[in-house]
Amino acid sequence: MNIPLINSTLKTYRRFHPSLFLHNQSKSQQGFTLLELIIVCLLITVSLAFSVPNLRQALVVDQLSASSRKVIALIREVRTLAAQEQQPYLIHFDLDGEKIWYQQDTYGSDIENEQENHHPSIQLPPSVHLQDILTGDTEKKTSGDVALWINKQGYMEQTILHLADDQDNIISLVLFPFLSTIKVYDTYIGLE
Repeated sequence: MNIPLINSTLKTYRRFHPSLFLHNQSKSQQGFTLLELIIVCLLITVSLAFSVPNLRQALVVDQLSASSRKVIALIREVRTLAAQEQQPYLIHFDLDGEKIWYQQDTYGSDIENEQENHHPSIQLPPSVHLQDILTGDTEKKTSGDVALWINKQGYMEQTILHLADDQDNIISLVLFPFLSTIKVYDTYIGLE
């Protein structure tokens, strides 16, 4: 075995690849170069530039979806309440004030004070509004107060509610007369 040849080969290899033989270097001396840090910051900036508009759009649509879920829950609650109590109810939609509430239908009843019979309401967020309401026997309502009557079995007239936001996204809620299901569409749906 030729020891001097091995030693000279190791010296040459150390000269061209010194990092492989530096075992005594402490961990505090290792780190990132300025170029690596700049590249990472640039990648983060580019990814944020693409994700922020999508995140903003998701938050706006989410308010519209959340509002539609609240309206659906209120309508289901009133239909169930009417069937349980065997009393007709009215759901009021204030298209100008963006407010929805319900009360027991007191027409022909001994109840005089409507305030005692008034239930909690839903106030839509500022970015969401009731665009219009379509019912089977009336024209499209775009303003004022619209009252939907629910009979004591929980049945109501076929109705379509249109909720919209500031970005012109629309959700259509289709209410069926005898079914408790409410279909939700993300486009404008008319009565057929």
